[in-house]
Amino acid sequence: MVVGRILYGLGSGTITVVQETILGSWFKGKGLAITIAIQITTSRIASFLSMGTAIPVAKRFGFYGAAFWANFIVCALSFGINLVYMVAMKHIHREASPEMLARLRSKHKFNPRLVLFFFGIYWLIIVESFTVGAGWTSFLHINSELVKLRFGANDAVAAWSASVSQIMPIFIVPFLGWFFDFFGLRTDMLVVSTATFTFSMALLGFTKANPLIGLVIFSISLALGPLSEITAISLILPTSSLGTGLGIYKSAMNIGSTIVDIVVGVLQDRGSRFVEDTEHSYDYVMAFFVVWGGLSTLVACSVFLVDKLKWNGLLRSNAGRRKEAYHAVKTKIGRPMLYASAPNWRDYVAFWNYIPLATLAAMLLISWVLFGMKLA
Repeated sequence: MVVGRILYGLGSGTITVVQETILGSWFKGKGLAITIAIQITTSRIASFLSMGTAIPVAKRFGFYGAAFWANFIVCALSFGINLVYMVAMKHIHREASPEMLARLRSKHKFNPRLVLFFFGIYWLIIVESFTVGAGWTSFLHINSELVKLRFGANDAVAAWSASVSQIMPIFIVPFLGWFFDFFGLRTDMLVVSTATFTFSMALLGFTKANPLIGLVIFSISLALGPLSEITAISLILPTSSLGTGLGIYKSAMNIGSTIVDIVVGVLQDRGSRFVEDTEHSYDYVMAFFVVWGGLSTLVACSVFLVDKLKWNGLLRSNAGRRKEAYHAVKTKIGRPMLYASAPNWRDYVAFWNYIPLATLAAMLLISWVLFGMKLA
């Protein structure tokens, strides 16, 4: 099972980055937010259906593995679609002129030294991915069991209730892509996302309100946050390094999720020592999520302030004002490309440039150590 989860993580992590990088290559500016919104919406629809139908499918066939076979069929169809896309791209390359191909290659030529010159606001978004992104993922792992144990639901009701946590992105995200193009306010939505996450954790953990209310509020956070972060990254990074930037973003989320998952498991085990077997043991877990959400809200507020004070509100700008905001920081945005390609590029690297990469590597090491300790 552990090997299967590792393979699942390798596939699900890379495919998301590849999809978003492809969209970033085909679409820019006004169309990018809408296309990524459609991609996220499709993903949430699939998650909603899979969470809600897993128990009924297993009961229908009398075998828990039936749900895995259903997922296998969907993955096989996805693999076939990827093959069709690859064939289509090869055909396009054959039809394209040599000049166009040369221009595309130069546009997407990546210099690994660029990572050392990524902007501070980008690394703040990565910290936000590590905090609230890990909170989203980890809560999605336990929400069904939370509803079952804390609110006394049976397996089928708990599964359908938990699937509600995926429902709001289906309706909000498509309009959110349009909203970003016409009104901007990405950093504002990021703050709202972290605040709604924190509020939903408090509601689910420390009140007797219907769990559907807290799960719907959580799903609003899940709708607002990812699109805000991804489109913000696409605005401040050049196309040639967008794939790397999104890869680091996804890696930070997965590293945070691994650490938070283990912390949540430890807190749940520790909480169960102080309650009767018939009671739930999620008090410590939900208190942790509330604190974690408060931390992510502080990071989101930092992104908001840095964008406003240092980036002329580029991330808050709509499609109409984006050119003006971009022009004001054009020199700053082009600086990393100049530094990375300069023969004396080492002269431009300061000590703080290494800190984000070193911190990310340390968190990765910690996640693997914790994983190994729990596995042993």
